Formats: sequence, structure tokens, C-alpha cells
Amino acid sequence: MQNLFDMNLLDLPTLLLGAVGGSLAVYLFMHVRFKKQEQELLTAQTLLSNEQDKSLAIEKIEKQLKDTFGAAAADALKNNNEAFIQLAQQTFQTQHESAKGELDQRAKSVSESLERFDKNLSQLHKAHGGLMSRIDGLGKETENLVSALQTPKVIGNWGEMQLRKVAEIAGMEEHCDFDVQKNISTDESRLYPDMIVRLPGGRSIAVDSKVPLKHFLASFDTESEEERTACLEQHRRSVREHAKELGSKAYWDHLEDTPDFVVMYLGDAVYQAAIQVDPHLPEDALRNHVILAPPSILIMALRTIAYSWRQEKFSEHAREISSLGKELYGRLKTLSEHFDGIKKGLARAVKSYNSAAGSLESRIFVTARKFQDFGINPDVSLTSPPPVEETPRALSAPEFHETVSDEETSDD
Repeated sequence: MQNLFDMNLLDLPTLLLGAVGGSLAVYLFMHVRFKKQEQELLTAQTLLSNEQDKSLAIEKIEKQLKDTFGAAAADALKNNNEAFIQLAQQTFQTQHESAKGELDQRAKSVSESLERFDKNLSQLHKAHGGLMSRIDGLGKETENLVSALQTPKVIGNWGEMQLRKVAEIAGMEEHCDFDVQKNISTDESRLYPDMIVRLPGGRSIAVDSKVPLKHFLASFDTESEEERTACLEQHRRSVREHAKELGSKAYWDHLEDTPDFVVMYLGDAVYQAAIQVDPHLPEDALRNHVILAPPSILIMALRTIAYSWRQEKFSEHAREISSLGKELYGRLKTLSEHFDGIKKGLARAVKSYNSAAGSLESRIFVTARKFQDFGINPDVSLTSPPPVEETPRALSAPEFHETVSDEETSDD
């Protein structure tokens, strides 16, 4: 619509110029006519210069000229204005019809856009309603979770789950490197640490994760900074009291060969909220034989313990390899003794064989040949057995010499 008005405004100067041009043409026409009448007046003045009514004639002629000029100018202006008005009406009518068509088209487009917008807005309202329902449900679930996290049993289960996850991240395995919810019997009662971490050499460390969260969670539901500060102060006090109580249980007195401290696990946000109010809290807890350990510190400690276990396994394997080496060396020594016995037996067998062959040849065969003197000629001839000239290979390894020396020493 604005474009149409702009077009009309652009056409108005053209129309005005046309009207001015028409008026100028009328003025020129009347000016020429007036000059002609003025010339006639001068002529009449010359003719009537001697007459007494000269002035009256001039006034009459001037009046006629004025009336004639005024009537002609009025008619020309009237005709020009009527043409201008008619042209303007035609122009405005044309522009109006064009603007009306474009306006109707744009109105239709705007109407369609509004319908789509209303549809999208309706869908958005529905989605917003569903989202608000979910938010309300989430708020109720959050309230239930906050209420549940304020009970010791739920806190213990949550802490146990976190401890198991941290231990697995550190590369440790349950029932091999650590145990959860293993009770400890004492003379007065039973203790329930959340985790017991095994150390090389039969040692172990107790870990507790039942840190109170009531005031820490309440700090997120405050309306002013003063209320939040008060909740964090109470949270700091509850962490300090829990550390003191945990140190009084003295887990190390009831676990065999255990360092005299216990690890108190707490989340990063819980730990930061406490030390932000009381920066000396870790040192004070250590005086009660309690180490405050957020996940980063606990993971580092458990990784160190896992590394110690690997080193312990390497040392154990080295000891086993050394024992197997000694055993193998002893068995090789025994086998070398057997080889030496076999060598001596072979030497004695060769000696006995050669002695038997010499006796057969020098004594038995000589006596048997005397039967020929009595006319007994057997079909076969007696052949002397060849002597055995091969000797057992000498064993040159030092272990065999040690075996021989040991045998000679034992014989002596």
C-alpha cells in the first residue's frame, strides 16, 4: 500500500506541471490579446484626443478590456482546472485499482501467514504445556531425590555406588583389590566401612562415604545470599563433625596391619563447598586421622595402590622364576650325574667286552681247535669277535666336573 501512495506522490508533480503549463499558455494567449487591445486603445486615444469624452471612452475601453481579459482567463482557468481534475481522477482511479489488487493479494498472503502462525502458536502452546508438565514432574522427582539423599541409608548406597565407580576407573577389581560393605567385628559393636582397599603385604585401608548432604542440598533452595551462606556454614560444621566421629571409630585398630588413618570420600562439589567456608578443614580432619578425599584425590591414591599391586605381582613372579631356576638347575645337576654314571657304565661294559673277547680268542678258541687233532672237523669255523675301540664322549661342561669332584670327595 505504501508503494502505491509513493507512486501517486510521484505522479502529482507531473499533473501540477501540466496544470501550470496550461495556465501559462492561457496567460500568453491573453497577453497577446491584451497587447492587441492596447494597440487599439492607443489608436482610439489618438482619434479622440480632441474630444472631451476622451477619458470616458478610455475608461470604457479599459473596462471592456478588463472584463474581456477576466472572462477569458476565468474560462481558460476553469477549463484547465477541469482537465487537471479529470486527469487526476483518472490517474488516481487507475492507481487505486492497481493498489487495490495488490493490496488484496498481500492481504491474502498476510492472512495465510497469520493462519500458519496461529497453527504454529497452537502447537507451541501444546508443547509448552507438555514441557511444563514434565518440568513439574521433574521438580517433584528432584524433591523426592533431595528428600531421599537426606537419609543415611540412601547416602550410604549412593556413596557405595560412587566408590565402586571410582575404584573401577582407577583400574581395580572388586573382591580382588577391594571389597564393599564388609563389616568389622569389635568387642563392643560392628563397624560398617563402605569400602576396604587391600594393600600389598596384607595391609588394608578403610574408606567411608556417608558424608551428610542435608545442608549442602538446602543451599540450592535458598532465596537470598544470607540464607545460602548460613546453609553452607551448617554444611561445613556437619562435615567437620562427621570427620571427627569417623576418626573416633579407629578402623585401623580392627584391621590387621593397617595404617592409622581412614579415608573420607565426598563429591567434588560437596568438598569445595566445605573448604570454601573453612579452608583449614582438611588439616583439622587429618589430626583426627581422617583424610578428606574428593574423586580426583581418591582416584590418584587408588591408582598408586593399583600400581603397587602390579609391582607386587612382578616381584612375586620374579621370586617364582628364581625358585624355578634353582629347581631346574638342581635337576640338571642330577641329570648330569646320571650321564656320568652312564659314561662309567659304558666304559666298564667296553672293558668287560674286550676282556671277554680276549679270553674267547686266547683261551676258548685255542682249546676248541685241539678237537681237530682228533679228526673232528666241524662245518663252521671259529671267528674271533672284533674288539670295541669306541669310547664314550668326554663331558666337558663344568657342571659334570663339579659332579665328578663331588663323587670323588664323597668316595674319599
